[in-house]
Amino acid sequence: MGIDCGKRTESIMTRLVYILAFLVLGMITGFIAKYLDRMTRFPFNVLGAVSSRIGIWVFVATIIASRSRTPTIGAIRVFAFFTGMLLSYYTYSMKLFGFFPKYHFLRWGLVALLSALAAYTVWFGRGQGWMAALCAALPVGLLAAQGYSFLYTLSATPGFDLVAAITLFFALPVQKRQYLRVLPLALLVTFLARESDVLARLIGGL
Repeated sequence: MGIDCGKRTESIMTRLVYILAFLVLGMITGFIAKYLDRMTRFPFNVLGAVSSRIGIWVFVATIIASRSRTPTIGAIRVFAFFTGMLLSYYTYSMKLFGFFPKYHFLRWGLVALLSALAAYTVWFGRGQGWMAALCAALPVGLLAAQGYSFLYTLSATPGFDLVAAITLFFALPVQKRQYLRVLPLALLVTFLARESDVLARLIGGL
């Protein structure tokens, strides 16, 4: 009995360490993202433009969630990452400009909460069947919708989103048969996302 309790305690401690690690990683990422906002020289200005769009964060959250052991752990890690990122980003903003943009912080806080739910859903994208294919198609389709304009603008920022979409398309399915399920669903999500402009409605004004 004593050994079992010890293992359970160690497991809980390990999980807490991982959560803290993702919180710290988010804080470091938020600091870098805010620092890049101020850069005007190439290639830092391009990196700053990419980090200011939601595409890169959809990509990062999907990678974190899909590589987690359970959907709950994935959701917690993603939420910890974005919480740390928000705290760092807006603390840096407050130090630079002397004010705290409460409206933007609360809106992005809502996005962080929704990202945990999205991470829980995306975790199932590495499974089999049509439901798993839909879970994988959601981030792929959203990123493709964000990156579609690269085809006629050749801009680096939507170009990153398009590359990220292609990367997730090949990274999430665990069987070749799943690609045939993910592809039509991802195209459908791309079309619906472009027609409804769902991401702009969610983060509009941020």
